[in-house]
Amino acid sequence: MIKKICRPFFIFTFLFSVVSCYGSWNFWYEGNDVDFRTKELLNITETTDQKFADSNLANLGGKYTVLIISDTHFGNTKKAVNTEILFNWLDSIQGTSDYPVFAINLGDVTDLGRRDHFEQYTEFCKTLTKKYNMKIIFNVCGNHDAYQNNWENWMRDCYPHTSFYRFQTKNFSWYCLDTASGTIGIKQYYLLHSALENDSRQKIIFTHYPFVRSTLDCANMAETTERNLLLSDFVENNVKCVLGGHNHEKSFDDIGFPDYGLPSFAYDNEWGLLHVDEDTGVVSLDFVGEKNKDSLLDPDTHINPELNLPLGD
Repeated sequence: MIKKICRPFFIFTFLFSVVSCYGSWNFWYEGNDVDFRTKELLNITETTDQKFADSNLANLGGKYTVLIISDTHFGNTKKAVNTEILFNWLDSIQGTSDYPVFAINLGDVTDLGRRDHFEQYTEFCKTLTKKYNMKIIFNVCGNHDAYQNNWENWMRDCYPHTSFYRFQTKNFSWYCLDTASGTIGIKQYYLLHSALENDSRQKIIFTHYPFVRSTLDCANMAETTERNLLLSDFVENNVKCVLGGHNHEKSFDDIGFPDYGLPSFAYDNEWGLLHVDEDTGVVSLDFVGEKNKDSLLDPDTHINPELNLPLGD
C-alpha cells in the first residue's frame, strides 16, 4: 500500500527535476529563496555607490534612451550569442539622439549560472562600457542565473550585486524586482509597497518574470493575488511602464500603463530601446534587431503595427 502511494510522488519529483526550469535543487538551496535574496531594498545613490556617482545618472534629465536587453543566456552550447549584431547597431547610431546612455539586462544573463558563463557575460559588459560608453549596465536576476546553487556567481559578477534595488535619475525612480523564483515573496512585497507609497516620483519597474502576458499565461507570475496587489500598487503610485523578459517573446499589454515583454537577445537577436522624456513623463519602447530593421512605432498614429496595439504615453 505504501509503495503504491509513494511511487507516484517519486515519479512526479523525478520528472519535475528533469523538465522543470528549476529542478529539485530548488527545494534545498537557500539561494533560491526569494526572501533570503531580498532582505532589504538597496537604495543606490551617489553617496553610497561610487560607480553610480561616477556615471552622473542622478542628474540625468530631459530626453534620452536606454538599451534594454534580456535573456542573453551566455554559455548556451546550442546557440552562441551574436554580440556583433548589437555592436554593429551601436556603431550605426553613434552621435544620434537614439544612442543609449545606459543599459539594463532583464535577467537570464547566463544559461546555467556557471562561473565561466558569467565570465563571458562580464566580457560583453566590458565592451559595452569601455568601447560603447554605456555609463552603467544594471542587472536583473533571472531563474537561469540562480541555477545549480549559483546565486553567489550572479551576486559577485552582476552590478549592483544585489537583486532588489532602486536608483533615481533627475525626475524618475527606477525599481528592479527579484522575480527569479517566479514570485515576489512576502518580504519583498511589503518593502516595495512601502517604498512606492513614499516615493512621489514617476517610476519605471524592471523585472525578469512578466506580470501579464495576454498571449502566454504559463510563464507569468504564478501567484495571481500577489500579482494583482502589485499591479494595483503600480497604478496608484505613478508607474509609467513595466519591463519584463523570460518568455523570449516581444509583447505589449495595456494594463493601466505600458507592460512590455522583451524578446531574447540570444535566441531572437533583438533588444529594446527605451525612450524617456523626464520633463513630460512620456516613456515608450522601440523593438530593435534582426527582425525589426525599422522602428515598430508609427510616428503619426503611435501604434505598433506588428503587435497591433497602442503604446502608452
